[in-house]
Amino acid sequence: MTKIREPLTIEKILQDLIGKLKENEIKEFTGKSISHFRKCSDPGDKDHNLHLSDAIKLDILSLKSQNGSPFLDNISLIINKEFEDMETIENVSRNLINIGGRIGNLMDITEKALHPEGPKGEEISKREKDKIFNAISEVEEKIAKLKLSIK
Repeated sequence: MTKIREPLTIEKILQDLIGKLKENEIKEFTGKSISHFRKCSDPGDKDHNLHLSDAIKLDILSLKSQNGSPFLDNISLIINKEFEDMETIENVSRNLINIGGRIGNLMDITEKALHPEGPKGEEISKREKDKIFNAISEVEEKIAKLKLSIK
């Protein structure tokens, strides 16, 4: 019975690749049997793991057979995904810091507007209301950017 392998795993890539290459080419190029590589492609077999040097040899053989370089492509995908995740975290952090700054600005403007020594005393003038609404809009804009960065 064939075991189902998770997509984009070394085991899945190896299984697919040995199905495309000729058994004698694999043995000749790597010095190892296809049976060895089948064991390495079994996710439940913890005693047989694919060595990096073998993955490189198999990628070279695959390229020579015009089947691309699946191991190199997978490693590239994994690394790019990791950097995308890091970038998302940085964007979220940056947006949170911006929100904090905008909320601080809103608090300062509101506090000045409510101060007894303001233009209309403790009552908020039209100009002060306008400044408060602008500060609220800035906070809302930053919250919208935060929502997009975590989507």
